[in-house]
Amino acid sequence: MIHVAHLAPRGCWDENILTQLLGNHLYPTGLEYEHHDGWPNIYDTGVIAVIPGRYWHTRAAEISEAMARYRWVLAFRTGDEEDLFDIDAVTHPNIKWWVQTPRADKYYRGARWFGVGWTPAFNNPPFDPGTPAARKRPLDVYLAGQNTHCRRNQAFKTLNTMQEHPDYRKIRIQADPTPGFTQGVSPAEYAKTMVTAKIGVAPAGAVSPDSFRFWEALQAHTLPIVDGESPLQSYYASQFWSRMFGDGSPLSVLTTYAQLPGYIEDLLAGWPANGNRVTAWWMREKRKMTLDLLADLESLGAI
Repeated sequence: MIHVAHLAPRGCWDENILTQLLGNHLYPTGLEYEHHDGWPNIYDTGVIAVIPGRYWHTRAAEISEAMARYRWVLAFRTGDEEDLFDIDAVTHPNIKWWVQTPRADKYYRGARWFGVGWTPAFNNPPFDPGTPAARKRPLDVYLAGQNTHCRRNQAFKTLNTMQEHPDYRKIRIQADPTPGFTQGVSPAEYAKTMVTAKIGVAPAGAVSPDSFRFWEALQAHTLPIVDGESPLQSYYASQFWSRMFGDGSPLSVLTTYAQLPGYIEDLLAGWPANGNRVTAWWMREKRKMTLDLLADLESLGAI
């Protein structure tokens, strides 16, 4: 039995990827997990700690004191796109870290990287992406989300220009900007549309190049076009995706939205073979995430 401590607030969307990982839904581990709100009152064993960094970044000493009772700790820093929580401020003699939405110019003392993940509506896509109906993919390009910063504005503007340009009239594009978080269509309707699209455009989040849209596209077996930049000029982003997945990933990463029409045309020309390659890669990545979890638990002495 592996104990999991969830610090408040628990259950935010950016923790969904861990819910899937620690629920044996990405790949079976053979382990059982007992989840706790806050630190479990156990001794002579260890704990997985899920720490929403944005809410706990001023309380590293308190966290260190709470961890002192455990023989080992596997800590996940979540919900901290601004990179406020300094993992080096937490002390424990036998600890490993996983860092969500890290900065590409930091190394986090050997921590593993993981992304913001997908929202719960994509845990099980609305219909099987492998069915004949899904393979038809009547929509070529899809983007829905907040139009709240320069990178997203450029993405929507480029797609709107493409829709009005005679050279791109045969490309079926749906671009649905929303004024704020969760203020568009329902998550179920959004997921239903995503699984009908060949390509999902995934502009950056408010700080990090990472976003829910990227992971949701992967879950829907839709080809993502990901952002290689941040809307903040002070944020070093150019190596984000290569550090997240290595140099061998099949991802399409753009640095300027002037490149978007060319990316779309190239991906549509390679469909569906490129879609199959990216889906197979994504299945391997989810398996790798599970195997990394097992490796860290073994090295800590948990299993």
